[in-house]
Amino acid sequence: MIKKILIANRGEIAVRIVRACAEMGIKSVAIYTDADRHALHVKKADEAYNLGPESVAGYLNAHRIVNLAVASKCDALHPGYGFLSENAQLAAICRRRRIRFIGPSSRVIRRLGDKTEARRTMIEAGVPVTPGSDGNLNDLEEAVGCAEQLGYPVMLKATSGGGGRGIRRCENEADLRKNYDRVISEATKAFGSADVFLEKCIVNPRHIEVQILADSHGNAIHLFERDCSIQRRHQKLIEIAPSPQLSDDQRQHLGEMAVRASKASGYENAGTVEFLLLRMAASTLWR
Repeated sequence: MIKKILIANRGEIAVRIVRACAEMGIKSVAIYTDADRHALHVKKADEAYNLGPESVAGYLNAHRIVNLAVASKCDALHPGYGFLSENAQLAAICRRRRIRFIGPSSRVIRRLGDKTEARRTMIEAGVPVTPGSDGNLNDLEEAVGCAEQLGYPVMLKATSGGGGRGIRRCENEADLRKNYDRVISEATKAFGSADVFLEKCIVNPRHIEVQILADSHGNAIHLFERDCSIQRRHQKLIEIAPSPQLSDDQRQHLGEMAVRASKASGYENAGTVEFLLLRMAASTLWR
């Protein structure tokens, strides 16, 4: 039974978690930097601890945050979203320190954070994926050969990428040759990995996200979908739920595929499976 949770986040999501803890009779512990000392989540939590003057970096120190969870006698840590929520190291540290990480295991985070590994997992599970390279690209010439097989336009992507970074659309071979080193540089700086791969570019698709919930016993459900097609720089601006573009059959099919994806990866907790919808066909997109 969880009695006390450290919330490794700030702002609106931290306030939500504090409220949920209060409703469940669980004590909440907030963390904050100097800039957030008067924030609502700090006032609402049962306890709060200062991380120092660095307004963003303070929330990214996994070891220090877990140390605070241990020192304040927390049973669990909730990462919220953003910051360290997709950081496999945080989940691993929590496990070592016997703090329950409210989210997937470090193994699953690493598995799904690696886009080529995620693609292989989905293919093995029978979940459709966008056509692409078999794995990471070894060099530019392999990328050119793969693009010729897929047909332009293609998307050159960082294997460890996310948040719209490390991704370039290439309309032809000249674009691919120009962007190859650039994407590798972006990937290395942003994610610490130079690995890249190719996918066929799906032009003007609908971007459909399906929300899933999964427990630690292999059970998973979906909570239907939202349309996130209105984007800027590969980042969604508006969510519409339910999607007005789906038929009942498509809605049921995507829900089933999302649950299958969750179970195939061993996912736990809340998550999102993202799909690209083009006319009557849908294919999974892992960002």
